Amino acid sequence: MHCDNVQQQLNRFAVGDLPVADRHAVQAHLAECAACRAKLAELDAVAGVVASTPTPSIPSGFASRVMAAARKRQEAQPVAVWNLLRWWRLASAPMHAAAAAVLIVGLSVGVVLGWTSAPSAARAETVAEVDPVDVYQIDYLGEAPSGSLADSYLTLVSATNEGGR
Repeated sequence: MHCDNVQQQLNRFAVGDLPVADRHAVQAHLAECAACRAKLAELDAVAGVVASTPTPSIPSGFASRVMAAARKRQEAQPVAVWNLLRWWRLASAPMHAAAAAVLIVGLSVGVVLGWTSAPSAARAETVAEVDPVDVYQIDYLGEAPSGSLADSYLTLVSATNEGGR
């Protein structure tokens, strides 16, 4: 192992949180590397100071005071509601132009797509007369065995198509 890898794992090594194989590799490296042993000694010294420092006592009622202060702070802040009319008034002229352009383009695209995708009466009649296998390009289902799911689907599509005339 390299020193960089070992030093990244020294914290877990010090608390005994490394897997056995990694622990043995770190121990082998520490036996050979004085710099990594020095880093481990520093970690042990810091851990000793932290362990010997007494935990401060929490005053009684501390949690309820903190929660009350949080509620008071939350109630004091107004709730931001997005208002379209207010946004429109505050927006600049280029923003108005951009919003109008997006609206016009969106409506135009919607109208064009609506015209091109709406079935005409003549097209509806020709679709009703065409074989659904050709229309839906499912000719690979034509050789399906009788009673199979594919055969049932073809029967259903053909019956729906014939009933629509």
